[in-house]
Amino acid sequence: MSGLHLVRIPVVAPRLLRFAAEQGITQEEDGLGYTLHAWFAALFGEAAPKPFRYFERRHEVLGYSAHSAAELLERAQAFASPQAWAALDPAGVFSKPMPPAWRAGQRLHLEVLACPVSRNGDEEKDLYLRTLDRLGADAPPRGEVYRQWFASQWNGAVQLEEVELLGMAARTRLLRRARNGHSRLLVVERPQALFGANAVVQDGEQFAERLSRGIGRHRAFGFGMVLVAPPR
Repeated sequence: MSGLHLVRIPVVAPRLLRFAAEQGITQEEDGLGYTLHAWFAALFGEAAPKPFRYFERRHEVLGYSAHSAAELLERAQAFASPQAWAALDPAGVFSKPMPPAWRAGQRLHLEVLACPVSRNGDEEKDLYLRTLDRLGADAPPRGEVYRQWFASQWNGAVQLEEVELLGMAARTRLLRRARNGHSRLLVVERPQALFGANAVVQDGEQFAERLSRGIGRHRAFGFGMVLVAPPR
């Protein structure tokens, strides 16, 4: 897929939290996923990077976008609210074009922070708990359920040589809007898992689509971004 950019956006945390408070986002959440989602919407509108990942220690976001850093800044300067603009350091926003094609047989290292859940109607549930409902005592360990799910997400784009679970949390606090038409924010608990894997590209177009789309659910809130590095 051509036209994909990797974008780096530094976060001025005190000003971001001030923006959040002015938007009525006062509940605590892990990872600032909803806050960043709202900030990006105020800055960039429909052009907001998705998927993205927040790196708290570096106070920065990496994300994929169809727009370059210059295009995103032009849009933000023209249309963002003053409160949203104040939380942005324009001089620190950079981007690079991603390769327009990936070669079949190319070996890569992938890292993904994902939210391993599934939906059944209106109910969203931890994949491990859903597996327990189905298999009971015969269910594999939580980490194995997550690894199997991760391996199933690639739609033939890559062959995974090994999948390592680098970190896992059964309960992470997230903010979401109520689904019953009300605008209030709710605190929900969802699992998260950090995966690392060496992989071989099988279908370059499908792999590019995975980069653009991301892995799993809640991709607009800091989950599912595929980071690419040389194989390890």
